[in-house]
Amino acid sequence: MNLVEGAFVGAALGIAAGIVLAPESGKKFRADMKKKSAEFHAYLAPRFKALKKVGGEEYNSFVKNAMTSYAKAKRLSESEKKDLVTHAQKSWKHIKKQVK
Repeated sequence: MNLVEGAFVGAALGIAAGIVLAPESGKKFRADMKKKSAEFHAYLAPRFKALKKVGGEEYNSFVKNAMTSYAKAKRLSESEKKDLVTHAQKSWKHIKKQVK
């Protein structure tokens, strides 16, 4: 299962790099999104290990459900929740390589 955790860390770093390189203006936005994305992936990793069979649909559902409790604990706005879910779901391609 260390591979799964590694996949989440890799996904978080990839997403963070994408955010940093994105044409969005504002260093504060990129820094904030990078931090929140990494924190959310760290939150997901231990919970993801509990899943037995994981496909794309299961992963997307898992991310959405996890975001509900994570967003409440972190007091995220709807926009932040949407962005983080989108980024986490895009990381599935990287994570599925490690799960199989």
